[in-house]
Amino acid sequence: MKHTILHFFLLLAAVIPLSAGVAAAQQPLGKCATDCHTDIQAVLPKNHMTVEGEDNISSCMQCHLPSSETLKDTRVFSAKVHKKHFGEKKLQCSYCHIIQKGVSFALPGRESIGVPDEQTLGFLPEITAEWAQSPFLSAVHSAKDVACSPCHGVDKLPLLDDKPANNACFACHVSYEQLAAKTPGKDHPTRNPHNSHLGPINCTVCHKAHEVSVNYCLDCHKFDMNPIPAGKQ
Repeated sequence: MKHTILHFFLLLAAVIPLSAGVAAAQQPLGKCATDCHTDIQAVLPKNHMTVEGEDNISSCMQCHLPSSETLKDTRVFSAKVHKKHFGEKKLQCSYCHIIQKGVSFALPGRESIGVPDEQTLGFLPEITAEWAQSPFLSAVHSAKDVACSPCHGVDKLPLLDDKPANNACFACHVSYEQLAAKTPGKDHPTRNPHNSHLGPINCTVCHKAHEVSVNYCLDCHKFDMNPIPAGKQ
């Protein structure tokens, strides 16, 4: 009887692939040196160390951790790489990332930064391309070489319903007080969106990264105010 049960499960394993119910990992498609950059040193900064080997994705990741909290230059590296490859070359995430739907999303040799569902995998290429080149606030950040992690979180896959907290904004913009000093009303200095009777509301009430920003004050007030970046009055 035991042998019969064992044979049954061995037969079942042979009939049903291990990937059933879980998408197989999608390995990166490209190698930088062999596919595009035959002279990899030519695209590196003047005093950059020599990069050897064909799998330059892994080679770059040995030093450049895109979500590093301690090395700001790695965030600039991440921003520049994504702008170039998404904004100009229109490559897909799978060219560099190891993707397994419902399981992981990672760079070669690095830990997964999230569990991507089908919806996330569908919007990531679109939203990244929009970040690289769009009329919205995301592209204002892109122009300053600010990538996803400062707003969406370190070592975290960006999600559609993310709402960055004010402290993420203040990592660069310091405080409401410093912002208020830069945004007095053009004709009426007291009409300042960063020093209003509403107090320190969430920045995302007005500032929308991936859509048109809005001036929340004008929902009630009908006076002129300075326009906000990538928004409408």
